[in-house]
Amino acid sequence: MEKRWYEISPDVNLLIGNIESSFGDDRIKFAGKILLELKKAGYAFDAHKFDAKLKEYSMKRWYDYNKTVFYAFECLKDADRSLQGYIARNVHDYIMNFKQSKRVLPLAL
Repeated sequence: MEKRWYEISPDVNLLIGNIESSFGDDRIKFAGKILLELKKAGYAFDAHKFDAKLKEYSMKRWYDYNKTVFYAFECLKDADRSLQGYIARNVHDYIMNFKQSKRVLPLAL
């Protein structure tokens, strides 16, 4: 069986899995971070290219239901492999720091 685009790189696969296991607003926040990191790395985002794809797609994947998440994944998929890995590591670190900061430590009695 042929691997999906995000399964080729362990870094990208881990990132996508972390976002998938997150909840609504956090997914959108992490997708926004992907787009921001891509922009900082020089990736040229063409919304029209992906808008056409969004209109013709049957919306059956879990990430198709939010435009930001859809754009982030499509742009990441469109980027070259080395940039995918770089972005995936940066955003994964961001997610881990974000989740760590949200943890509530029990109060000592």
